Amino acid sequence: MRNLPALLLVPALLVACSRADSASTYSGTIELEDVHVGSLVGGRVLAVDVREGDRVAAGAVLVRLDPREWDATLAEARAQADAASKRLALLLAGTRPEQIAQAEAEAERQRLLWQVMALGSRSEEVAEARHRVEAAQAAAELALKEYARVAELAQTEITAQQELDDARNRRDETEATAAALAQRLALLESGLRKEEVSAAEASFVKARAFVDELKAGARPEEIAAARAEVEAANARVAFTTAKIAELTIEAPSDAVVQTLDLRPGDLVAQNATVAILLLPQDTRIRVYVPEDRLGAVSIGRKAAIRVDGLAEPFAGRVTWISREAEFTPRNVQSRSERVTQVFAVRVSLDGDVAALKDGLWGDVTFE
Repeated sequence: MRNLPALLLVPALLVACSRADSASTYSGTIELEDVHVGSLVGGRVLAVDVREGDRVAAGAVLVRLDPREWDATLAEARAQADAASKRLALLLAGTRPEQIAQAEAEAERQRLLWQVMALGSRSEEVAEARHRVEAAQAAAELALKEYARVAELAQTEITAQQELDDARNRRDETEATAAALAQRLALLESGLRKEEVSAAEASFVKARAFVDELKAGARPEEIAAARAEVEAANARVAFTTAKIAELTIEAPSDAVVQTLDLRPGDLVAQNATVAILLLPQDTRIRVYVPEDRLGAVSIGRKAAIRVDGLAEPFAGRVTWISREAEFTPRNVQSRSERVTQVFAVRVSLDGDVAALKDGLWGDVTFE
């Protein structure tokens, strides 16, 4: 019983020491920034170059996707861009002299044909056609008489049936020839119809307009449209090239691979997270400072951080102080002090922080 007062003094001394030590020491949890990396296009996994837990440098390749489909798309886009560029070059170069000469020759031919048709048939052609009709009619009359003679002989069975058939054929052929020649003579004597002459004139006008178009070259609107096609084709090439770059998934900065569960052959969805990387350079601890002690904390203020389970402390500095007060979080202060208003303070850690894990508890002591 005599030792009872001394025993009662021990908790009182511990509480006093705790309050003295906590004047500039605050508890908080470690926060590690992470980044979710993936691909804008997705595809089949070709290779996985890292494992979970690996430290990677900025630009290090994490995962590679199969590029064959996009390579074919790029080849098609480049072919279209090349064709568009050549079409534009042809328009800018204009028409070759050989093409213009050929078009002028065709226009001259159409002009002569139109003039001949407009003038009608010559008297010599009409006279020759009439002579041919008379000769054909005479031949037809002679063949008709011959057929009548042979037919009369066939009735008395003096001539053969083959001779009768030959005579009939000659009669029919000469009559058909005479009729055709008579029809041609009628056309020559009457001349061409106005519709035919007008059609020949229209063909000449069209051929002449084509020559003028070739000489004038491409219109500004055509050149502008061709330039737009070239720009669109080049944009498709650039777009496809950017998509191919997405097939190689790289680390955006120095980091530690936290989550990566892929194997070659796996399918990755578009815009899906492929890996989660922790950024050690952004390691920090968040503590809450009461408002009556906030004056002792400022941006750039140095601090020492002791983390549970690690012997050596870490150096740090204040990088952010909240502008708004809030109530003390439940997991930081005692129940009796939860109504106290505090300000959140972020302290960034310096040095090698590879051993730290997200969520570890630590104590921050401001210098």
